[in-house]
Amino acid sequence: MAADSPDFDVIVVGGGGAGLSAALSASESGASVLLVEAASKTGGSTALSGGAFLAAGTSVQRAAGVDGDSAQEFYDFFLAVNRWDVEPSIVRRYTSEGAAVVDWLIDHGVTFAPEELVRGEIERLPRLHRAGGGGAGIAAALSRACVQRGIDIAFGTRVSELLVTDGAVTGVRAGEQEVTAGAVVLASGGFANNHELVAEYIPLARPYLEDLRSPAAPTNLGDGLRMALSLGAATAGFDRAQVLLSSGIVSDLEPVLPGWLICVDRSGRRFVDETAFYHVMNPLTLRHGGACWAIFDDAALRSARGSGSRYGSGLWTEDALTSAVQAGKIPFAEDIGTLAEALGLPPGVMCTTVSRYNDDADTGTDSLFFKNPSTMVPCRTPPFYGVKLRPTMMPVTGFGLRIDADGRVLRESDDRPIPGLFAAGEIAGNVVGPSIFSGGAMIAGAIIFGRRAGKVAAESMAVAR
Repeated sequence: MAADSPDFDVIVVGGGGAGLSAALSASESGASVLLVEAASKTGGSTALSGGAFLAAGTSVQRAAGVDGDSAQEFYDFFLAVNRWDVEPSIVRRYTSEGAAVVDWLIDHGVTFAPEELVRGEIERLPRLHRAGGGGAGIAAALSRACVQRGIDIAFGTRVSELLVTDGAVTGVRAGEQEVTAGAVVLASGGFANNHELVAEYIPLARPYLEDLRSPAAPTNLGDGLRMALSLGAATAGFDRAQVLLSSGIVSDLEPVLPGWLICVDRSGRRFVDETAFYHVMNPLTLRHGGACWAIFDDAALRSARGSGSRYGSGLWTEDALTSAVQAGKIPFAEDIGTLAEALGLPPGVMCTTVSRYNDDADTGTDSLFFKNPSTMVPCRTPPFYGVKLRPTMMPVTGFGLRIDADGRVLRESDDRPIPGLFAAGEIAGNVVGPSIFSGGAMIAGAIIFGRRAGKVAAESMAVAR
């Protein structure tokens, strides 16, 4: 190479699922690659996730005997569920490349057992591919593949600035060190752990900012977003985020509520099937005043064994609930009317709500929301308890950079790509859309566009030679 050639063909900032995929793909396309990771190990938020991958028309589906699915049907579904408030070119890339990316992951050691294929939430067919070992399994396989290819990885290194020459991104600065490249892929994750950025770009979270927590990697502070914005990058997804209800009492992620709870809004009425998927439960709670109360009796407390979530039991075990009651963190009363007053809810309405629910539990039919009757238990044994749930857990931030279908970051002023700059993963704001309609949607988007961005970045460097 010429003496003035860059230090690397491609630099990838961030070593989560998107970054690992970008680095591996760029290397497979013939590029020399440096992966820069702020933490002491790779994996990022992907390694902390459940590790599901949403895709259609896959070899795993065929092995599981699922016939009749296709990228086209997934594309149509994706547009419909988002009411077309997405970019079709992005959705086309997402839905058309998912099957190939599943095979690519399998080739690199990720396991997707056919028996672990399930319906995500509202899809017609099972499209949710659960990886062996969860998100940690995906991250570990991709990390091994990067090491096997000899990709340089700089751990404990936080990038502070993008280097620019004649309008093109030509490298990064980390501390006092500058490293040059033909292209840079930003895969530094979201910014849920930076409350200043959350307040600026996700107004829906402002009322809960003081109590906001995130299971995302602690290194997700929005560095990449800030650096790209300083270059005039376009953005998308303002005021979008995935928020989950939380009691704030335990640190477990609590995406699934147990069916024996009675959830009421500020009116004292039920507003949902309490076992609804969290992609339904949480937005619905926001529309019903931003909080709800989980009501249960002493018999339910004594038999509580968790919510059945893969992420942990949350608050919903006898030991955790009893400890919280004894610590004064859960209000209780000897009758429902008094409990309602303690919670600031209308006593008369809540008494009617609980009475009607008890009648429905006795008859085995939820007359209002048709919840599975096997999960329903009467609420009659005093004392009665009420836990306030608010959307204070933020796994995913939805605001980010606007990219094209090849992962190139677009410029706000003219909608053209910023030369040499790519992005993938949570830092991109226009991939999933306003409706994160299923688990696995974010992981799939991160890996699909990470792989694509790495490939195109490497090819652009080859053309430049």
